[in-house]
Amino acid sequence: MRDGDRPVPRDSAVYREFARLYRLARSIRPTPVDRWSGDLYATTTKVAWGSFDPRTGDMRMSEAFVLQHLSPSSPASIQDEQAQALATVLHEATHAGMQTDAPDEPNAVRTLHARGAMEGFAELRAMNDFEVFTVNAGYPGLRPGEPQYPGAYAAMNSLVTQVSGPAKDRYAFLAEATGGPAAMHFDQLADGVVRNRLPEVVADREQDRRAVRAVLIQAMLHPHWPTLHQSSTAAGELAAEDIRLSLNAKVDEICRHYRAHPAQTFPADSPAPEAARTLTLEGARTLTPEVSSAATRDRTHRPSTLAQSNDFGAVAPPDHIRRDRGTSATFDTAGTSTVSGADGLDVMRFLSGQAPAWEAASGRPSLGEGSRRDGLHSPGRWQPPKTRHGPTDHGRD
Repeated sequence: MRDGDRPVPRDSAVYREFARLYRLARSIRPTPVDRWSGDLYATTTKVAWGSFDPRTGDMRMSEAFVLQHLSPSSPASIQDEQAQALATVLHEATHAGMQTDAPDEPNAVRTLHARGAMEGFAELRAMNDFEVFTVNAGYPGLRPGEPQYPGAYAAMNSLVTQVSGPAKDRYAFLAEATGGPAAMHFDQLADGVVRNRLPEVVADREQDRRAVRAVLIQAMLHPHWPTLHQSSTAAGELAAEDIRLSLNAKVDEICRHYRAHPAQTFPADSPAPEAARTLTLEGARTLTPEVSSAATRDRTHRPSTLAQSNDFGAVAPPDHIRRDRGTSATFDTAGTSTVSGADGLDVMRFLSGQAPAWEAASGRPSLGEGSRRDGLHSPGRWQPPKTRHGPTDHGRD
């Protein structure tokens, strides 16, 4: 148990209400996985709404900002606070209801790009299911607040719209992605492109469809995914637009290939060719501090910083950025490096090793600066990489 945390007794009214809301959140989109241990801790931290610890299965919720507002009889004057508290329960229930890794899947994304996608999806699900969740829970009339991961939310929301269509729509994707694993979110998005835009183009063979999904995943791996959970809505929207152009170019290339060589599988390298490493990417929802309007839009948290090379390395954040969601992002493999936060958790541990072939062949991305860059703190000034990539050079790793 961390300093400042206290266990919430299971026979208390607060615990019973949290457990009821958690079960309801799971029932809206049932999954075969339930990783919550049943232990709930009240935390007095002033920087986090709540968190789910994948190693213990414990839930931690802010006593002041979440647990105190979990009562249908609360006064109308605190509806905004109550809405954020309920959205936090929904967000964390999403994390606890899915595995993060898919070690045997060649199309699993096992870099920190997956963390941005995972947080973006959890917040998308919280916003999408908020009304049905709160009404069924007996908290009618609440309106969802601003997403707590605005950059990742904006990028994921746009990307889901881009890949949706008659064969696999937005609701089908939400249902699929809620089941996880988180490392497969990009593959699930790529499947939407295949089904909706390429059904008559790609041969109906699993190896062809898997290969096509792999190259579509590459087109979606924008270099700012690892830090979009720290970034502004504008940054997420600009990244999504960049991805849209890359996806369109790759779809055109796939069409040209199958017109010329209908019996030949599209050449592709899978994101996880080894498919044998173990990844844990966990998230939690963070309370946005009272800061200036520009910083509020940016909602900066502890950065997930990557070294700019083919080796992934951890870089410690500056002391003034201490607003992480109290969880860990862990690559359980040999040769890892760790940054430990003030709470004692490993807030990030990066895989150390050679990049996959598709990653090494891409343009060298600018990773690791994220929202700490001056431009990202001013949403209107942020610009995606200036290089516009052609069909075979996306640099989106």
